[in-house]
Order: sequence, then C-alpha cells, then structure tokens
Amino acid sequence: MILPVLAIAVIVGAIWWLENRHDEGRSSSGEEYGPRDLAAALVPPGMDVGTEEGRLAPNSLLETLDGKEIPELVAAYNFYRERGLVILGVNLQEGKGIVRPFAEEFGMNFPILIDRDGEVGDEFRILGLPTTYFVDRGGVVRSIFTGPFIEKGQGSNVQGAIEENELQKRIEEVLT
Repeated sequence: MILPVLAIAVIVGAIWWLENRHDEGRSSSGEEYGPRDLAAALVPPGMDVGTEEGRLAPNSLLETLDGKEIPELVAAYNFYRERGLVILGVNLQEGKGIVRPFAEEFGMNFPILIDRDGEVGDEFRILGLPTTYFVDRGGVVRSIFTGPFIEKGQGSNVQGAIEENELQKRIEEVLT
C-alpha cells in the first residue's frame, strides 16, 4: 500500500517541479519565455503582424544556448554578416544538453534559441523541420522555406531541399 502511494507522490512532485521551475522558464529579468505582443509603435500603419509572407514577423522572447545548424547557414552567416545578416537558430523542445553538442559540431557561431514548450513554434505554425523564415531589416517575412539545405557536392537527390543558389537569392532579398 505504501509503495503505490510513494510512486504517485514522486510523480506528482516531478510534475509540480517541471511546471514550477522558474529558473529555466524565465529570463534574468523574470519574464516568461514565449510569444510576445509586438508594441503598436513598432507596427507600421497598414502592416499586419503574422507569420505569412509580407507580414511583420511576430515578437518572441526565448532563452539562448549561450554558444556559438547546418553548414550552409554557417557559411552564409560568415559570408553575409558584415552586410547585416542575422541568423537565429531556434530549437524546438530540446534542452541545452542536446543542442549544445550539435551546435559545436557544426560550428554554429550565431545565436541558438531554445523554445522549450513549443509556443513560439506554434506561433510561427512550424509544420516541418527545418523551417527557415527569411525576414528583412524591417521585420517583414519575405519568404518561408520548409526543408533541408543541399550541401555543396551533395547533389540534388534530397527531395524538397533548397539549393545553395536559392538560399543566396533569398538572403540577398532580405539584405536589400
């Protein structure tokens, strides 16, 4: 009789701890991570906020990996960052212990953000991974790509993959 009650108490305690651990679910300022309303002053007249092409990208607060995804994005970042390219990798519902070795292995030297509960992924309607949003300097979503990138020399046998010249074209569009 005591063993089942103890097991239930442990499960309830673990659930309570996961739901109430504020150190990992809040920023250093005490704000909870997740989607945020965009201040009205930042939305140009006639512009709608949303994740569709031509809309102003929604605002979010996410925790960083504190580290430095894909070789093509790393190369693009290194090539275009002097022109103002910013890449933010967002990991959905995995912890730093899983993400950090991956980021280090691929030499990701751009911020990796952690979406622990998937709320931001839901806000952006992520249906497949990886999904890439190309957002211009004004915060407007210019294009969306769902699928992998083709590595140099890999060929085009990956169905639905974005080729290097298409990646460069989309980057050029958001930098102008």
